[in-house]
Amino acid sequence: MLTIFEAIVLGIVQGVAEWLPISSEGMTTLVMLNVFDKTLAEALPIAIWLHTGTLLSAVVYFRTDIREIIGEIPQYIRNRDIQEKKDSLITFLLIATAITGIIGLPLILFATGMAEFSGKLATALIGGLLIITGLLQISAAKKTKKRDQPVITDSVIAGIAQGFAALPGISRSGITVSTLLLRDIEASQAIRLSFLMSIPAVLAADVGIGAMGLLSFDAYSILALFFAFAFGILTIDIFIKAAKRFDFSKFCIALGILSILAYFL
Repeated sequence: MLTIFEAIVLGIVQGVAEWLPISSEGMTTLVMLNVFDKTLAEALPIAIWLHTGTLLSAVVYFRTDIREIIGEIPQYIRNRDIQEKKDSLITFLLIATAITGIIGLPLILFATGMAEFSGKLATALIGGLLIITGLLQISAAKKTKKRDQPVITDSVIAGIAQGFAALPGISRSGITVSTLLLRDIEASQAIRLSFLMSIPAVLAADVGIGAMGLLSFDAYSILALFFAFAFGILTIDIFIKAAKRFDFSKFCIALGILSILAYFL
């Protein structure tokens, strides 16, 4: 259950952090654990729900790509050319989404079941995952050989990576973009694929937490979603460009170290 103030703050944090490879879920969860005194079991469903707001922002921003994908579905269904289907963006998204669900759902259930975790311990664990995200980004930045067209293996590996982003502290955009870069996908294409594959995954996660009764849908949760959407719209273009130019790995690692140190204080 959120207050008006909590809904506004969390929506803003989600809207700003989603486009950067620093784990928006980790950021909102850290705020809920350490500022709003919520448990991990309470915070995680709210953090997932907040992604719906930035999902709507992504739909608006990538509306041309989405319109093209929807328009290609009838031809995709009728197509009998196996190789063309393998090379299709629709195939990439279908496989990545299915694998994300297989990996991510058990992790969500596991994390939300850890009601006994203290805020300090959960913060330290999130810190460890932020450090892993930063190290992965450093490894990906060293890759130089690039290609534009993903293959089925890319969709499988990217889906696995996105599934692990169900854990707060693992940046969904950070881990999927880094994984695609490590698979030699060109940077702008990796960012595009990362955000397109987030849309069905977030929708599925919302349906899941709703079906399991993990989130109370009220006026304040809708308010949080609105602020996530509004700030997502305001910041997406700026921050996606920033993510291409700046190295956020050190920020992830530094924040992760601070989160772990907080456990001992």
